[in-house]
Amino acid sequence: MELWKKMKSINYLKKTTLYTDSGLVEQKISQKIIHQWKPNFTKITWMNQGKLYQAQKSNKELRYFEGNALQSDPSVLKQINKNLDASLYVFWQPFKLLDPAAKLEYVGLKKLLDTLAVHAIKVYYTEDKKGDVWTYFFDEKSYRLRATQVDHEKRSSLIINEEVEDQTGLFLNKKRKSYFLDSLGKINYLRAAYTYQINSFELR
Repeated sequence: MELWKKMKSINYLKKTTLYTDSGLVEQKISQKIIHQWKPNFTKITWMNQGKLYQAQKSNKELRYFEGNALQSDPSVLKQINKNLDASLYVFWQPFKLLDPAAKLEYVGLKKLLDTLAVHAIKVYYTEDKKGDVWTYFFDEKSYRLRATQVDHEKRSSLIINEEVEDQTGLFLNKKRKSYFLDSLGKINYLRAAYTYQINSFELR
């Protein structure tokens, strides 16, 4: 916790591979991401079909560029804002559970995928019944985060943490895989694979 509080900024590369339900590669995405605190700032840059895209958010403003053109469409900016917030939330699990807005419910010991003994904690961020519900799974003995599940209104995904980094001392994500679940909570198919490469970070 003390180390986490000292984090001033971090710069990393996130690579995403999306798959179809038949196992074919649908898309590959490479993003450079920067998070900074006090003042808060997040920036994501990526290329798509030869064009540079940039999205950034601070305490004061949200800006999104397609090439050199600043975008102003409210619906586009709303989605970009969600993407920026999601990048911060996902990379900083489980530290984001300290957010005062998070409502936590200890579910108890469970068998993840019928094999791995884990503590399960449900997390709510809204009273809206259509809102996302997260479940965090922590190893029974080490208490390290092993997986998260997010239940959307119409779909559930299970994200398995396969490997964590050893540079920061915070055991942040390094390799993860996301699976769509069927109506019984069993794995349907692999939807995405993620890798994270930390380029630099700064402590206070």
